Amino acid sequence: MRKKETGHSYSGAQIEFYGNTVVTVDGCKEILEYEPETVKLNVGRYNVRFTGKDLTLKNLTDKQITVEGCFYNLEFEC
Repeated sequence: MRKKETGHSYSGAQIEFYGNTVVTVDGCKEILEYEPETVKLNVGRYNVRFTGKDLTLKNLTDKQITVEGCFYNLEFEC
């Protein structure tokens, strides 16, 4: 069976969840809000908001951020 080529080229943020306790965001441009229950990030064309409990920022680099805690919700804001 041949591998199907989609021809899609993706740009923007890449968001990876590890269960509901760790998320890594590649392509983070700015931290807009940071509270123990809410983290809001600018990832270019949109913002992403994580809500949960005991949220903390880890492994901050130039374009990547890891958020740890117990996540309840994920929202995209255009």
